[in-house]
Amino acid sequence: MSLAVPTRFSSRFLAVLILHLSSSIVFAREDDFFLKEIMKEQQPNMNRQLPDWLKTKPMHLSPALEKIFKEGNKIANPGSDSSIEDGKRSLAQAVQGRWIFVSFGMPMHEMKAAAEEAAATKSVLVFRGVEKDQNTGVITKKLYPIVKDMKPVPSAVIDPTLFTRFNVNAVPTMVETDSEGKTRMARGLPGFGWLSKQDPGDLGQKGPIYGILEPDMIEEIQRRMENLDWSKQKADAIANFWKIQDEFSLPPAEKDREKTIDMTIVSTQDIFHPDGRLIIHKGDRINPQAMMPMRYVYIVFDATSKKQVEIAKRVGDEFLKKGKPVVYMFSKIDKERGWDHYNETGDFVNGPLYKLNKSIIDRFKIEALPTVIEGSGDKVVAREIKSLEIH
Repeated sequence: MSLAVPTRFSSRFLAVLILHLSSSIVFAREDDFFLKEIMKEQQPNMNRQLPDWLKTKPMHLSPALEKIFKEGNKIANPGSDSSIEDGKRSLAQAVQGRWIFVSFGMPMHEMKAAAEEAAATKSVLVFRGVEKDQNTGVITKKLYPIVKDMKPVPSAVIDPTLFTRFNVNAVPTMVETDSEGKTRMARGLPGFGWLSKQDPGDLGQKGPIYGILEPDMIEEIQRRMENLDWSKQKADAIANFWKIQDEFSLPPAEKDREKTIDMTIVSTQDIFHPDGRLIIHKGDRINPQAMMPMRYVYIVFDATSKKQVEIAKRVGDEFLKKGKPVVYMFSKIDKERGWDHYNETGDFVNGPLYKLNKSIIDRFKIEALPTVIEGSGDKVVAREIKSLEIH
């Protein structure tokens, strides 16, 4: 059986492959490229990633609500697409701007008044952080009912560095910095119409003020990081790794079947060598297998099927006796037993064991298991081995 449809490769893969060939690196093989990708996918992430409670987790807003916030922020900050949960862009380096420092320690009517002033003057509501052990979604949830009917919706950010820069210790506090770097500041809500007409400097308290409910975001992150048990995070990452992995429910092969796969690809663009030479024309047909023959044999099987594991072991041993290197790939594993099952299976087949991914399924047209994939001349042969158990 022959599959006439050319296999699709990424343009990045094609470029790398051709560059290797044009540089006369003859020992680089096609299967080496995607083997690296397979291995990369199968590594538990041991990096010090923040746990869920420490990440900024905005509410899953409806598209209409997201549009409201984005449009409001674009008006307040032309050229910017940031929103309240965007806290990455610090305003601390701004030369000119208007800010209203707020907190949910303020009564709701005061927060609404601050938001209305921000909307009318295209200024920015600034929060120092989030409440203890909360995330930015809480601010979004509380702020939305207040601002949803305002046009435009005021821009809002979390930026503790601004609180530090202007030494803000109570809210609301209004700050305006002009193009010359001169600053006017007042506690309360006297309005920017009034503030802009005053001499630069701290103009004192001009209305009711309140304490700041939210701790400094930077200090809060540091506190949570210090209290985080990284050893436990690492152990949990290892223990739960297999529970979150994709699995593929491919049927057992009903009979022995062999199909030939044409690995030819068509270049969708001109490809140039780094020295400027045109090495592939748009529309050229290229067969990676003919240029860099596959040297590994891939045996794909369901690790939860005892029969398929035994077939994989038997077939793998036969190839090894012929001096052909073998890679074992499983579509499913016992997720409850996780690493124990993985190690047992690897020990049994006595070879490198990797999890299957969709790109391999698509590339080699895998339809049933177990399937043995082997290079043969300028083609690739995928051979299904009967494993259907009849009870």
